[in-house]
Amino acid sequence: MFTELAPLVRATDKVVLTLSMIGDAMTVVVMPVIKNAADAALTTPLSLTATPAELDAEFAATVTAVTASHRSLAEQAEATKSILDAAKSTQASKATKALTKAASPSSTAQSNESDEDDDEGDAATTEAKAEAKAGTDAPATTGTDLASLL
Repeated sequence: MFTELAPLVRATDKVVLTLSMIGDAMTVVVMPVIKNAADAALTTPLSLTATPAELDAEFAATVTAVTASHRSLAEQAEATKSILDAAKSTQASKATKALTKAASPSSTAQSNESDEDDDEGDAATTEAKAEAKAGTDAPATTGTDLASLL
């Protein structure tokens, strides 16, 4: 039993076991304790109620399965955190570059990356100007034309 619990204990700060008896049934609660858990599901307790003989037969296998799921969930949470941290870093870098570019006077000798970014920005600016011009050519209407409803 303790061999099966060892990986769970290693993956957490501690594991609390609670045993109680009601009649012939024994309840075993295995509660992993993790400070600053990446996901609250990592601290979900496992509660089993069965006869002592059934627990002898199945407890170790159940704990092994739960430990494997626990490890998988912890790995997924860590991978997601890493991805989000990388995206945050990338966005901060892009924002810093944009602010630096906006603060500096324009020059004719810009890097290829800046030229590519400008080409994308120019396309968006051209579309915006076309839409603005189309909007000024059409008469401005507000509300619903009641005559068209009749």
